[in-house]
Amino acid sequence: MTTNRFSMDLLSSPSVHRPLVIILLSFLVGSILFLVFVPWQQSVVGSGRVTSFTPQARPQTVESAISGRITRWYVKEGDRVNKGDTILVMSDINVNFMDTEIIERLQLLRGRTFAAQEQSIEVAMQRRRQAEQRYEAAKARFDNAKIEASTARIRYDRADTLFKQDLVARRELESAQLGLQKAVADSVSAWTGLTAARQDIEAFSAEEERVVNQAYSTMHEMDIRVSNAEGRRGAGVVLAPISGVIVRIEKFGEGMTVKEGTPLALIVPAGDDRAVELYVGSMDAALVEPGRLVSLQFSGFPAFQFSGWQALQVGVFHGRVKVVDATDDGSGRFRVLVVPAEESRYGRWPSNRYLRQGTDATGWVLLDDVAIGFELWRQLMGFPPQYPVTLSKEAGKAAPKPAKKEE
Repeated sequence: MTTNRFSMDLLSSPSVHRPLVIILLSFLVGSILFLVFVPWQQSVVGSGRVTSFTPQARPQTVESAISGRITRWYVKEGDRVNKGDTILVMSDINVNFMDTEIIERLQLLRGRTFAAQEQSIEVAMQRRRQAEQRYEAAKARFDNAKIEASTARIRYDRADTLFKQDLVARRELESAQLGLQKAVADSVSAWTGLTAARQDIEAFSAEEERVVNQAYSTMHEMDIRVSNAEGRRGAGVVLAPISGVIVRIEKFGEGMTVKEGTPLALIVPAGDDRAVELYVGSMDAALVEPGRLVSLQFSGFPAFQFSGWQALQVGVFHGRVKVVDATDDGSGRFRVLVVPAEESRYGRWPSNRYLRQGTDATGWVLLDDVAIGFELWRQLMGFPPQYPVTLSKEAGKAAPKPAKKEE
């Protein structure tokens, strides 16, 4: 009996292990429940920098429009300028525009060229008018010749009839015949002169058109030369294209020569139009669509962020996806433009005094809620957050939404 009791004592577990087993079982059950029922918001992470949404609000480089020598700077770094303010003045070094009185000389040449071309046009028009007058005279001579030929024909017929009746002598018949022949020859000569006059009109009209076209071409060419000279002189005065702050001036002092297209200064607009350009991988780009909420963390602004639990975050700002590029940047990454969220509950971004263009930023594009266990499994397997479903045109609004998870 004693031996059996001793054996049972050996097989039974010590009482001190029971709480540990209960704790382990409770932790296992709790972990399973935690992984199955606790939600986790999926996200796509991207990094980038602060920029502006509209091109007019982005930093703009002021370049030299001509090759010239810097005469004077009117600004320095940190100055505020308005659109149209003078930044610097340059003197042109092009040999075709070095004459200080080139515009006055070209304007004088333009006036004389216009006068000469207008005179040429007037001469061509006068020649065409003279040809028309000669045509009218030739036409009158031809009409008169036709009448004389008709009269000579009547006289000849009358003389021939009287000659056959022996009422007139042959001499009168022969005289009427000679008159008829002369009238016919005169009519032929008048017709030839009329034809030549008509051809002269056509020739002088064509010449007038040629002279007019050439004169207008020459005058337009002179206008272009004068306009180019005036524009060239105006290009020596470099103006601010936008209102903003001069943040950088290149190291070109007065008297230095710069080439056409050389950057001279950088202006940052004074507006408050800001956005964030994030770059995401090609695997996640298909899941990002306009309107998605984005959590943003800016460099220099302390923040605490749990990407899966939005309630546990401090110092995080929010925005909305505005544009997703249709092509990558050449390295397999896609650009996503994020603008400030319009909802007041998300707060405003810092002012441009503190959050300046070019500041580094990290963003989490928020997707759907899934179980935290599924998210851990997806991360271990290296799967994308979702599998997108293409919306068909026939299905319209009835097309299925992207699935929340794929097993």
